[in-house]
Amino acid sequence: MKVILVAVTTSQDRYDIEYSLDELKKLAEALNMKTVDRFFQKAEHPNARTYVGKGKLNEIKLAVFAKDADAVIFNDELTYSQLRNLKEELQIECIDRSYLILRIFEQRASTPEAKLEIRLAKNLYLLPRIAGLREKESRIGGSKAGVTNRGAGESQTNLDRRRLLAEIQQIRKSLQQIEKRKKTERTRRQKNDIPIVALVGYTNSGKSSTMNSLLKYVCENGKTVVEKDQLFATLSTYNRKISFEQKEFILVDTIGFVSRLPHTLIHSFYQTLAEIRQADLILHVIDSSSPYINEQFQVVSQVLYTLQADRIPMIFLLNKWDQTTDETLCIPGQKYLTFSNKTQLHIRQLLDLICQEVGPSTLRVRLLIPYSKGNLSHILEEGLHIYRKEYQEFGIYYDVELPVQKYPDFRMYDLDQIVQ
Repeated sequence: MKVILVAVTTSQDRYDIEYSLDELKKLAEALNMKTVDRFFQKAEHPNARTYVGKGKLNEIKLAVFAKDADAVIFNDELTYSQLRNLKEELQIECIDRSYLILRIFEQRASTPEAKLEIRLAKNLYLLPRIAGLREKESRIGGSKAGVTNRGAGESQTNLDRRRLLAEIQQIRKSLQQIEKRKKTERTRRQKNDIPIVALVGYTNSGKSSTMNSLLKYVCENGKTVVEKDQLFATLSTYNRKISFEQKEFILVDTIGFVSRLPHTLIHSFYQTLAEIRQADLILHVIDSSSPYINEQFQVVSQVLYTLQADRIPMIFLLNKWDQTTDETLCIPGQKYLTFSNKTQLHIRQLLDLICQEVGPSTLRVRLLIPYSKGNLSHILEEGLHIYRKEYQEFGIYYDVELPVQKYPDFRMYDLDQIVQ
């Protein structure tokens, strides 16, 4: 499918227009669309009727004919009337940035949860556009048959809205049930006092590769996750338990962010992104080789702020350091680490830094458990690493690796505490 890209840049935009169009091109490529031409226009604001001005629209018309394009993709979310007018003017399929991203998500969704979330996002996108569609049909009907057909058109609009709202409500109920299950799982992890470390970053910054590097370092046969050199390679979160030097944490890989991500997607993927809000530590993976590193950094920071996750302790990972063109790059006043999945630069240092931030998961203690406290002995015998066990006059002596969250129940039997 051959497409033409169109963008409007205003004085308020913080995005470089060439960068923004390059990203739009990559988004189109994610759906196997080939870009055959691109246009941009500087303006105080997009044209309310056709997004671009009349002169630029005529240029696009000529390009559509000359390049035999199948569709035109616009770099902003457009209103129904803008899309309708553009389609009438260009006589070709017109897609805005939001709908393009929705289509990518729809194609990539693999889990039941992700499929529900994308359906919700798509319905929320379509909801305000139903009235415009029916309004056009109503006007056509009214001009031919008067008031009666116009009323029928309005009734159909209300019917469509009710049907869409009912589906939205049903999807939200289904997602709430999934969230209850996931909340139970998170509560169980919290009870076990296993810290959660969330990987976040701009799409294609190397989050999944980082997870796989860490998994392979701690366990050669560790179960890895999908990693591809494409935008939104995965829409699911992946959880992996990592044990390193008698410490444990859950590493969570989340979906990547992108500039101008449709607000309906952030809203719909709230359950998926909730893993970030529950994290004890965030690893913000940054593509240090990107010429648009500042723009990408700001996008991720804004999403974290929207999720109210910006105050969670954070380590900034300057990834792809082997490809960076600026070796002086740093993040003043923040904890950061230069890193490379390709060359394995600073893998061990990253694990050490994570363990320092999340604290110990276990303590090695010497306990003397009275014979009358068989329930406590039973807990110690349940899968904990016991270095030494000895039956003594006043109880059972244990030299054991004890989870931190269980320690309060055993504090009074800690021989080192008793001596003090």
